[in-house]
Amino acid sequence: MPLPACLTTSIQDRSWMDLANSPRIEEVFGQTPVRPRFYSTSGITAATKWWRNELDEETLQCYLGTSEECATPGNISRMKTVIIGDLGPDLPFVLDYRDSLADPSVAFLGEGDAWRRVSENVCDLLAMLGSQRPDV
Repeated sequence: MPLPACLTTSIQDRSWMDLANSPRIEEVFGQTPVRPRFYSTSGITAATKWWRNELDEETLQCYLGTSEECATPGNISRMKTVIIGDLGPDLPFVLDYRDSLADPSVAFLGEGDAWRRVSENVCDLLAMLGSQRPDV
C-alpha cells in the first residue's frame, strides 16, 4: 500500500522519527508513551511484514486484529493496515486503509479493548504532533 507523500517526505528528512520526542504525544494519542518510536521506511516494512505474514492467528487476536479485509468496530484488518510506529511495547499505531487507499486514517491500539482513530490522515497527525515542516 502506498505511503502518503507527506509521510515519505517526513521520513526522508527525519522529522517523522523526531516526532517520537514530541511533547504532544500523550495529548494526541490519549496515553502516556513508554518508549515511542516513529518508524523509518525499513522499520515500517519490517513491522508490517511481521503483522501481515509472521503473526499467527491466535496472537493476532490479542492485538484485536483479523486477517479478513473487513473488521468489526474496534478491531482492525491486518491486510488493510501498515504499522508506522508504536508508543511502547504492544502499543502500535497504523495507517488504516479500510476507508481510503489514497488518504488512510491513523489508528492506535493503546491500553484498552479497541483500536481507535487518532487522526483523519497522517498529514493531520504530523500537524497535531507539532511537525515543523512548512508544507504540513
